Amino acid sequence: MLSNTFAEMEINPDDIRKAEEVLIDGDQFDEERKKFINCMNTLDLLAVPGSGKTTALLAKLYCIAQQMPLENDAGILVLAHTNHAIEEIEKVLKPICPQLFSYPNFVGTVQSFANRFIANQACFELYGSYIRKNDDEMYLYEVEKFYRILNYNKNPPALKNKLFGIANRDFDGTSKEKENNILEFLKSCSFDLEGRKIKLGKTTKIAYTGVNQNYYVELENWKIALLSQGILSYKDSFDISKRYLKLENAQSIKSILQQRFKFVFIDEMQDLDQDQVNLIENVFFTQESDTVIQRIGDKNQAIYSNVSDSGDTIWKTRHEVSPKIYTENFSLNNSHRLTSIIANLVDGFVMDRDDGYKVIGISAHQQIPPYLLIYNDETDAEKLKSKFIALIKNYGLEENPKNTTRGFHIVAWTTDKEEDSDKWHLRKLFPEYSKESKQKKEDFDCLRKYVFLFDHNKKTFESIRKSLLNGIIRILRIENIYMDEESKKHFRKSSFIQRLKDNSEQTYHDFNQKLFDWCYSVVVNKNYEEIFIQYSNYVKNELCELFPNFSVSKSSNFINQEYDYVPICDLGDTEDSKDEIQIKLGSIHSVKGQTHCATMYLETDYHNSETVKLNVEIIKETRKRQQVLGNNPLFFQEQNFSHLNKARSNETLKMMYVGFSRPTDLLCFAVRKQNIENDIEKYKASGWHIEFISP
Repeated sequence: MLSNTFAEMEINPDDIRKAEEVLIDGDQFDEERKKFINCMNTLDLLAVPGSGKTTALLAKLYCIAQQMPLENDAGILVLAHTNHAIEEIEKVLKPICPQLFSYPNFVGTVQSFANRFIANQACFELYGSYIRKNDDEMYLYEVEKFYRILNYNKNPPALKNKLFGIANRDFDGTSKEKENNILEFLKSCSFDLEGRKIKLGKTTKIAYTGVNQNYYVELENWKIALLSQGILSYKDSFDISKRYLKLENAQSIKSILQQRFKFVFIDEMQDLDQDQVNLIENVFFTQESDTVIQRIGDKNQAIYSNVSDSGDTIWKTRHEVSPKIYTENFSLNNSHRLTSIIANLVDGFVMDRDDGYKVIGISAHQQIPPYLLIYNDETDAEKLKSKFIALIKNYGLEENPKNTTRGFHIVAWTTDKEEDSDKWHLRKLFPEYSKESKQKKEDFDCLRKYVFLFDHNKKTFESIRKSLLNGIIRILRIENIYMDEESKKHFRKSSFIQRLKDNSEQTYHDFNQKLFDWCYSVVVNKNYEEIFIQYSNYVKNELCELFPNFSVSKSSNFINQEYDYVPICDLGDTEDSKDEIQIKLGSIHSVKGQTHCATMYLETDYHNSETVKLNVEIIKETRKRQQVLGNNPLFFQEQNFSHLNKARSNETLKMMYVGFSRPTDLLCFAVRKQNIENDIEKYKASGWHIEFISP
């Protein structure tokens, strides 16, 4: 496929001016962003944090929308890795460009695109069922069910013995630990059903042909049975899509998709996994294709992809692969978010530096130096938060409504550990942090969470209603109550509601009234515990009227399992402190893509602390080769050790690059004294302001 242009399409300058009015309050896009907006060829755009890359993409989409319908009724495909990224695009563009969100266009995650256009049909043609559940949590539940069958069999099958040996190679542990290894093996392995191999990680493959076939055929049959029920892990969608696209009768799908989508835009490209990249390339980047593909992101923020801990990145730009055809990558080096002092610090963490790539801070905000907050242990948590708030007030940051909207955040790499862990994590200092309460999930490991962990940001009853129905569907699945006994098809929310209607209008009416009362009581009155009792009693006592063969047996533990709910609130969000500054807690992953006014990065332990992992020894080539410490970006130095491919150090560069590049004004780095007491003078000399939280 060559660098291409679709029907000589050009962006109208008047549309760019209109985009400036609606997207950046009438300011003007700089030349970097205008160059990208105007280009309608296949390209890769490498952009620094805060450069306005997503805004530039939104502007381009806005301008294209003004020219719709496109030639031959073609559409555009807009993809991102996360639902959050798609929601941000929809929030801005749907009110002003509704045509972008209807046929022939598609805006969604790579996962949703794969399922809708390829994997759903693949699952039906290869395994006889459309996708019914595409969810890792549900898939892992099925894995545990299969493991229990193996584990509780009085005469362990050959498969279990074989798995026991594989899962415990070179592992010296107790019998119980070794048994658990089998479960972890089953959870982490993936299947090459075409090549009849089990894959472990990125390289290890276990063939189950020949002498091994008898051992693994049971495992293969179990996997195929799941696919035949439409139960897929996220990865399964891409595996079966890849297999399906090799079939001769599937070639027309690629042609249809290429004709329908003449422009493909991928935001946050660095977050995609290899399976996702391969699928998009396989469909659109072919010799026969005229589709324009524009990929946008920052390789240095690749903290989601499955090789984020190595020196390599999945995303290889067109220029890297074919420099003669694609003579350059586009770039956005100017960060409108970062001040020059914070940008200078962040630039030292760059791991993948394309030609000319540099983080340049052009924000006109006051030049606040970064602060190193030194504390002793978890007993200093309240003082640490108070110091952060004092600095915010000292610079008057809370007085600007825009700053309040952007927020004041405490973020950390490791957010939680088991109760008795000596590892440092966010909840160790701030016990009110709840990781799970911030996630938008449909399935949980106990019934109680379906009442407590719905999407609290929704202003209607939609989210809690959906969650309560999902809980009932999960119970029916655990108890093997099927919508169709012969085909073993499980209930979905829609088919459960239909079963209520089929039973009688009164049954349907009574349940709807219960559901409304539960939703109202939870959302309006916060009566979580009371409603959980009513909800669980309905499951235990009334579902049997709808399903005569239903009883609570296998799901007993699931229903009765305890869960201590921590309300989603911010630090300082109490009745006694309504006028206090609200501090939000979160993981580095959760704030990626966000703009904060002030950020406190809390050092934690992921295998080791960040400060330790940035002390990397390199070989200095002199007359006498010697080992010296590499450049430490914490001292405003440009790191020079990522080429050594030290996994822990490289992933630390990326995590801190993301975390440190969030704030427009104030950056704080909170560390324990014992971790940096020998380097305090280095921090001071390099430009940090030092604050001791305790003597």
